[in-house]
Amino acid sequence: MALKSLKFAPILREIRIHLCQKSKESSGIREFIEKHYVPIKKGNPKFPILVRECLGVEPKIYARYEYVL
Repeated sequence: MALKSLKFAPILREIRIHLCQKSKESSGIREFIEKHYVPIKKGNPKFPILVRECLGVEPKIYARYEYVL
């Protein structure tokens, strides 16, 4: 499945991805980043997508949203 273009909702402010460079638990998110990071970034050039790699870390994805009352 190739992503041609993906636009994020304006309420979404940031995405952070934490993963391990070598663990099998992080293999899915590593594969996703390799295949889809560039098309997502091209569709959202000013949107912050932070990828943090650290040995032994549990893979997690965080989304930060606008605070609305």
